[in-house]
Amino acid sequence: MKTALKYTGIALFLVAAFGMIGFLFWQQEVQYTLPTPVPKDYSLVYVNQSVHLDNYYNQTVDKPTLYHFFSPECPCSRFNLKHYNSLKRKYGDSIRFIVVIPEFSDIDLVKDYFDSETKVIRDLNRTFANELGVYSTPQAAIINTKSKLYYRGNYNRARYCTDPGSNFTQMAIDSLLAGVPPPAFGLLSTVSYGCGLEENSENLFSMF
Repeated sequence: MKTALKYTGIALFLVAAFGMIGFLFWQQEVQYTLPTPVPKDYSLVYVNQSVHLDNYYNQTVDKPTLYHFFSPECPCSRFNLKHYNSLKRKYGDSIRFIVVIPEFSDIDLVKDYFDSETKVIRDLNRTFANELGVYSTPQAAIINTKSKLYYRGNYNRARYCTDPGSNFTQMAIDSLLAGVPPPAFGLLSTVSYGCGLEENSENLFSMF
């Protein structure tokens, strides 16, 4: 009887251990390889569609703007940081880079991820994200000097942005600066992966 109880205890321990490992693997890896669920209230914003941003942004028509949707709580956003920062260094003189974060994000933590010159917008109730058709992080939305959406989508099909053949955002930037229409990348660039944006109670966004 004691032997049976002993083996039962060992079996239960192993099941619990493997269950915990499986949960952690799902939490940190598997779930981010699947498309982000589309919110029920999501409205698609099409390429070349005019977007209506705050007056502050309507005044910045001297050069295009890339809005980088980032959340420090999202592993995919953190994995994307090196690639995003490399784009900012390369194209920072030609394109304005602005980071957009959910309202619940820790301000001090976000500042640690970027250089001191980075402008960060806190988006309340996904108002800004909805205007650009974004519902996950990390995502890029590029607005041209005519206040029209030029590109919105993933940075890369690889989680760590290591596949140069699918650097969608970089290729979109190159096309924009060359004065040609954005490439047709297909679903790999437009189907959102990563972390969904959470709903919040406010209906404004503030800047810090």
